[in-house]
Amino acid sequence: MVFPEKTIQSIIESSITNKKVNLEIRGIQKGLFFNFRIDSLVLKGFGGDMATLKNIHARINPLGLAGLNLKLTIDGGVGPGDMNGYVTSSVNNMQAGFVFKNADISDIPLFKRAGIQGRGSVSGSFFLSGEKWHYEFVTRNSNFEPVYFSGIKVPLNFFHTIAGSLDVKGNTMDVTSISLEGKDIYARLKGAIKDNMMDLEMEIMPGKSFLENPFFLAELEKYKVSPGYYVIPARGNISF
Repeated sequence: MVFPEKTIQSIIESSITNKKVNLEIRGIQKGLFFNFRIDSLVLKGFGGDMATLKNIHARINPLGLAGLNLKLTIDGGVGPGDMNGYVTSSVNNMQAGFVFKNADISDIPLFKRAGIQGRGSVSGSFFLSGEKWHYEFVTRNSNFEPVYFSGIKVPLNFFHTIAGSLDVKGNTMDVTSISLEGKDIYARLKGAIKDNMMDLEMEIMPGKSFLENPFFLAELEKYKVSPGYYVIPARGNISF
């Protein structure tokens, strides 16, 4: 390849045009033909690291470079999990897509910064087109700690399966669909986060075993809307 490592690094890092998100490459080494290796690629946004991809092997499509377009195929890892994806970038448009499997929850810095702690694996995908991001994810057989948002306790420890999607455009993150399941309990999370200000609601629908538990009732009684239906508001600043 006639391009030095610094040039390749600059092309990739500048391919992300979203003002809220950027890429940082750490350790890049050229290989044979148009292949190269990256020690880690850090997705940064909302004031800090969001995710780190490690041991990345990538290939540049030389036909794209001839037309001042960047076309990459990428394989790597997120903690113990696997990841693969693509990046295409031109003067007027940028698109990217990544699919990851069996990443450890503790290896996703965004969760930590939002105060979410737990153990288990998470799989999903995220896609970028210009200023718009779309995320989909699912965790199974996971264990979470309760989390506090603006002084309000959200009992994530009740749930072991969480699945959903998020849409980000500019400074707004829409929680389009997140469902949570535990043993004899179900919940939905909906709302939006704009400029780090939350306006979310968590609807909880417990089963009989929870409704007969006095400790559960004492904790959530103030959020009761109707028999078997509770709504916890989560509003205010979320400090990433």
